[in-house]
Amino acid sequence: MTATIRWSAIGMAAILLVVSAGGCASQKLETERSQLLQQNAQLQQQLSQTKASLSAAQTQLQQQQAATAAAQAQAMQAQQAAQSQPAPAAGYTSVMPTFKGGKGTVHRTSVAMRGPHHAAGRRSVNRRREVRRFVLSSDLLFASGSARLSPRATHALLHVVYLIKRHYAGRYIRVEGFTDNRPIHRVFRNNYELGLARARAVENFLARHGISRHWLRAISYGSHDLVSRTNLALDRRVEIVILR
Repeated sequence: MTATIRWSAIGMAAILLVVSAGGCASQKLETERSQLLQQNAQLQQQLSQTKASLSAAQTQLQQQQAATAAAQAQAMQAQQAAQSQPAPAAGYTSVMPTFKGGKGTVHRTSVAMRGPHHAAGRRSVNRRREVRRFVLSSDLLFASGSARLSPRATHALLHVVYLIKRHYAGRYIRVEGFTDNRPIHRVFRNNYELGLARARAVENFLARHGISRHWLRAISYGSHDLVSRTNLALDRRVEIVILR
């Protein structure tokens, strides 16, 4: 009887041990399952973030490609327009076609090429070194009182870039800024600073489009070289001077 009871106790203990082990294993599996579900949720979140970043990058790439295509089209138009003109000769003067802006027609001398004899009265510069002058209206290139190039300035400046590369490669270039004589009450302290900032903006454009800064220099005359006492638009200009 005692032996039977003993074996019964041993059997019950074995059963409890098996049940306890099974319970521990089940709890461990549940813990691992919970961890896997949490990791899966994290991976899903990371995947969503990666997809969003990829979509944003693709949108930015498409915008950059569209901007590049537009710039290439403008450059092609400027090149075709320049190729239709003869090479400038000494003393040759050319006036570009009229440019249309948001507020009507820009002055017809917005871009012109002038020979060195047109600048005979300009002070403190040796005119014998000059080969050509490109005269660009500031009303075409900039907003009033600003030194930031406007979008419509691109075509005119690309035209000048093409002509420089085609006919005047390897020559020093002086970019001169001019203003009218009206006082300034905005960002710039005086007309000299405005003229210099505009000349540097054009200088930077030329450099960005393949003309080495080694050949470039920007200066300002401010309002000290007025062309007209009645038409202030003629005084507001940037002149790109090609030197021998």
